[in-house]
Amino acid sequence: GVAPAGFTGPQLGPVDVWVPMSHWSRNVTRDWPTSWNAQWLHVIGRLAPGATLAQAREDLTAAFRAGYTGDEAPLRTARLGAAPLGFLSDGREPPEVAIARWLVGVAIVVLAIACSNVVNLLLARAIRRRREVAVRVALGAGRRRLVGLLLTESLMLALLGGVAGIVVAYATGQLVRGTLLPHVAWVESPVSVPVLAVAGAIAILLGVVAGLIPAFRVSRPNLTRDLKSGVREGGGTHSRLRGALTVAQAALSVVLLVGAGLFVRSLARIDALDLGIEPDRVLVTEMSWPRLPATATEEQRADERPRRMEVYARAMERVRSIPGVANASLSVGLPFQYGFSQYLRLPGRDSLPRFRAGSPRISAVAAGYFETVGTRIVRGRAFTTGDRAGSEPVTIVSELMARTLWPGEDPIGQCLYTSPRGEAVPCSRIVGIAQDARRSRLREEPGMHYYVPVGQERGFGGTSLVIRPAGAPTAVIPAIRQAIAEVDPSVLYVDVGLLQERVDPQIRPWRLGATVFGLMGVLALLVAAVGLYSVLSYLVAQRTHEVGVRLALGATGGSIVRLVMRHSLAMALAGITIGIALSLAAGRFVAPLLFDTSPRDGIVLASVAGSLIVVALAASLLPALRARRVDPLEAMRTD
Repeated sequence: GVAPAGFTGPQLGPVDVWVPMSHWSRNVTRDWPTSWNAQWLHVIGRLAPGATLAQAREDLTAAFRAGYTGDEAPLRTARLGAAPLGFLSDGREPPEVAIARWLVGVAIVVLAIACSNVVNLLLARAIRRRREVAVRVALGAGRRRLVGLLLTESLMLALLGGVAGIVVAYATGQLVRGTLLPHVAWVESPVSVPVLAVAGAIAILLGVVAGLIPAFRVSRPNLTRDLKSGVREGGGTHSRLRGALTVAQAALSVVLLVGAGLFVRSLARIDALDLGIEPDRVLVTEMSWPRLPATATEEQRADERPRRMEVYARAMERVRSIPGVANASLSVGLPFQYGFSQYLRLPGRDSLPRFRAGSPRISAVAAGYFETVGTRIVRGRAFTTGDRAGSEPVTIVSELMARTLWPGEDPIGQCLYTSPRGEAVPCSRIVGIAQDARRSRLREEPGMHYYVPVGQERGFGGTSLVIRPAGAPTAVIPAIRQAIAEVDPSVLYVDVGLLQERVDPQIRPWRLGATVFGLMGVLALLVAAVGLYSVLSYLVAQRTHEVGVRLALGATGGSIVRLVMRHSLAMALAGITIGIALSLAAGRFVAPLLFDTSPRDGIVLASVAGSLIVVALAASLLPALRARRVDPLEAMRTD
């Protein structure tokens, strides 16, 4: 069959081919239809009309408990959850959704800053044109015609800005899709017909809103005053309005910069996080095999897995000899990829401690695995080539598992039993303790993990070849593919990629937030700086007579510069105060999106305040120097 364009299935990401579960799952675990603890399996259901998620959870739990006939206590009392597609397993929406919602708000805030700046500039322009308007009125122009003229100019400015914005949106939309959101299956252009319609409507609306205040301000001129060529304009209501708009711009810029700083701090903490593995230094290689014919016997199918494991083993040895490869190993069950749980029992104990993270995970790994992925062996030893099928059953447990199951005791040499269904198996002796490692998420409850040698696993499968390059990870990929093809030409395809690619989707929300918040914050700061500069330039021009009088009475150029800069600093400090108050108020809403970062982070708040003060002083420098160069005689002639 052929799926419709844009269909992605429940993964909500790019999918090329769908295959029957019954075929693919043979590579992972053959008994998945009858397994009660297949953690890799996701069940998709559709709510009946009128049913709620809470009802579905209760029905699922009842069905699960009624169907389970085993003797594992955690499964007898298990509760099943249900969440909408795309949500996390605990029912919470993923960070991408909340961040996308916040980014819409960020865009609106930047738009508000730009609009207040445009209003400021249009107001200044309209006041500078008061003599022109007065001449038009003297020649018979009515108020409606004047308002229409100024609104038309404002609308043309808004539409030109809208067109430029659409062009920028298309270019940056493609860039963001390719770099920050590559996992999304895009089927439309970033600038579609609905986007054009909304952008046009917003441009027209804002053009009218931004032009109304200046239009009404100058449409009722004082002919006697305004026809005088050099008259000065007093401060009055409109100077206060322009100052208030500038303070609002500064405050909103502070909010955006604080948000950007918090996401950057979160991203830095993620980069410094000790995952227990080094995903950016590990290549994961998987092989695609020809499908067995439908006529294959059970014996042929049973022989296929050992044959493939032998190919993996020979490929591992071949890859280790490639120049540029530091180490290689095999793994069945890999962090951030997929994991397995099995029935676990300790001699002399009826049950094990329960963890919110679920049952202990099991992985089968070959010699050299821990050195390859970067997980330290804290005590004891790692697996060797002598640990294989048919040798003494041995196990390595994680630090958390050692502390939990043997508190106050030495876990080395202890015994545990593990099997797919709880049947009688030999005791597996613990020979080492491994560093705790994240299992599937950056944010997860601490969970227990243990490892058995490849060949001693039972009831699960899905082998990966893990490789640690000595240099640039991607440089050895062609040599790896060639080496595997030489080992077994029947392999259809060799998929090689960094383990980091499995981690990146979880980092992407913070990277997206840091990038977009940062760009929007810088843009807002630049717009606010332009607005502050325009207000101060207008203020200096407006108070030229006053400055001339001050200089004539003995004021120094330095005192004039300080006067202008003091005015700039006062507006900046007012904006900083309001902006930080708004940021603190919004902190409780943004806190769930941050990673180990407080929304009241003092370093971020201080950095943003300092940045805005520097920008305010820089924006006031030219107007201040212009005021310093005012000629007192020339200024006083204006009256």
